[in-house]
Amino acid sequence: MGVAETTVLHITCDNPSCPGNELDPADRTGWTFVTAEVYGDPTSQHVFCSAACLSASSAAAEDPARFAPVE
Repeated sequence: MGVAETTVLHITCDNPSCPGNELDPADRTGWTFVTAEVYGDPTSQHVFCSAACLSASSAAAEDPARFAPVE
């Protein structure tokens, strides 16, 4: 008797403020996959449901408070 292997995808948007979407979480079609490198940080991978969600997350990442020195 052979072994049956099944791969199940459950894709979710990495923007915590995402208003929701109609994309199939089990299919990569329509999702935006991004690999980012910010100097000084490790390379990271993200997934977004739309350009608007990607843009909103990008703007939040550039918040000057993120780079403020910690005392």
